Amino acid sequence: MSRRAKIILVASHLLLLLAGGWVAWQTVGRGGFFRQESAVVQQGKTGQTSERDIHGKPFFATNEWRGLEYARAWKAVRNLKHTTQERIRLQRDLLESWAEADLPAAIEAALGEAWDRDGGGELDPCGPLLDVFSAALAKNPQEGWDMIRGRQFGVGTGMLRHVWMEAVGVSDPLFLATRLAELSWRDRARAVEICHQAVQDPADAATKAELYKVLASYPPEMVGAEQLMKFASLSEEPVDLAGMKQEIIRLGSEDERMAKVKAMLYGRQLATRSADEVAEGMEGLPEGVREELVWAAFQDSDKPEDVLGLADLLIEEQAWGKLQRPEVARLIQKAAGDGRAAELAGWAMNLPTRVEMTGLFDAAVEIYFVEHPKPARAWLAELPPGVWRDRALAAYSKASLNVHANTRASRWALNQIGDLRFKNEAEDWRAQWERRTGWAEK
Repeated sequence: MSRRAKIILVASHLLLLLAGGWVAWQTVGRGGFFRQESAVVQQGKTGQTSERDIHGKPFFATNEWRGLEYARAWKAVRNLKHTTQERIRLQRDLLESWAEADLPAAIEAALGEAWDRDGGGELDPCGPLLDVFSAALAKNPQEGWDMIRGRQFGVGTGMLRHVWMEAVGVSDPLFLATRLAELSWRDRARAVEICHQAVQDPADAATKAELYKVLASYPPEMVGAEQLMKFASLSEEPVDLAGMKQEIIRLGSEDERMAKVKAMLYGRQLATRSADEVAEGMEGLPEGVREELVWAAFQDSDKPEDVLGLADLLIEEQAWGKLQRPEVARLIQKAAGDGRAAELAGWAMNLPTRVEMTGLFDAAVEIYFVEHPKPARAWLAELPPGVWRDRALAAYSKASLNVHANTRASRWALNQIGDLRFKNEAEDWRAQWERRTGWAEK
């Protein structure tokens, strides 16, 4: 029999023992089997039975017998000899059944538990127990929401809210979306993302359309254009691009957020066209809206030859926040896959010397240094002094070490760096590589 099966068997025997002992205790009086100094059982005036937990808060079972049996079993589990992992498994099984009898009491018990663990591991902000209530919360979203809105569990309500959002967002994203205004600003972005993840299947198109309507009803400070765009769908019918452009211009003075959403849809329609055609589509559009159009076209473009041109348009629009996103670097590197690594490196040298561009620059020159180290070295030697030349030399040094294990090429590149402060940073990168590999320069 597996250890897991043994644990479950012990749990079931424990529950039976507790149930039988409880009946005997009721029969013979308070001096019976379950008499403990640490747990005082009282009979209320109305006949409802309550038992205080280790925090002094009473458990009131909705079912006069089963609820209290679970509460006593929960306490008894602490006295069993097993590892933390085994205890958590047993507690999760117990809580799952308890939730069917008395969900609030089961949650209260889980929130009152010490969440220690064996062997460390990543910290779960909701602990190892609360997610066991996902099924119960998804089954009745309103019950969970009422508990959260009423802060029924004090500070622990915040942890329960995250579990509720994840569970309800999958089972009923519309319910979650309609509660967005009552969530904290910290939770709103996550709630929108959960709703989006729940409607990825094409069969969920109707729900996705309903979500779009609900989210569009919120003000822009609650649901931004990019968030709303995730729920907007391209029309399968032929699109009047000229009419679409005029609508964007009209909305620009009336509803900036919706103008941006329409511009993103417009940009996705233009994604199959050249960068020059996208630039033509931008003409006459309000500032700020143009950026969204290019960004949508850039993300959906499937032509490597147009990626650099679209990136240049983003630079013209000074879309620095978007240009430093990781997906931009990935698309740029993908564009170098057709033997265009040298062209991409040359393009990178003309990027604006801004801190937001450093990640994009490194990604753009990296493939050339990895795939063509010899011609890349000759190219570096001819570059004029400056910030990008120093950064390219540092990137060449990294590629020489990490990919080619060529310490001499790395040393050559480091010795060419003009900015002494940046050179010291690059030397630190090499020192880290030496410590990691055990290599020592002679």
